Amino acid sequence: MRKEFEFTVKDHKVKIVNSWSRGTKLYIDGDCRDQDTSFLANGKTALLSAKLGELGILEVFPKSALISVEMEAFLIKGHEKQHVYSSQKRLSLTEQRLAK
Repeated sequence: MRKEFEFTVKDHKVKIVNSWSRGTKLYIDGDCRDQDTSFLANGKTALLSAKLGELGILEVFPKSALISVEMEAFLIKGHEKQHVYSSQKRLSLTEQRLAK
């Protein structure tokens, strides 16, 4: 089963592709920047990450649902952690504005 998640962070197009047979891949502006082929993820540590230049580091965390996998992404800069994407819940308007 293959599932894709797409969103934008500060003009960078982000795509996460999750497949049971090929693992999970993180694409930034069309370039594959990170991948993980482990079968199980605990959701406490970042599954994927990529540097977004001066903006900081994008970290992607898996969130297991009953049958499917969901994803959350955070932009890390220094000690600040900004929630920029969630496939299972709607971000607040403030979080949405900061991610754009």
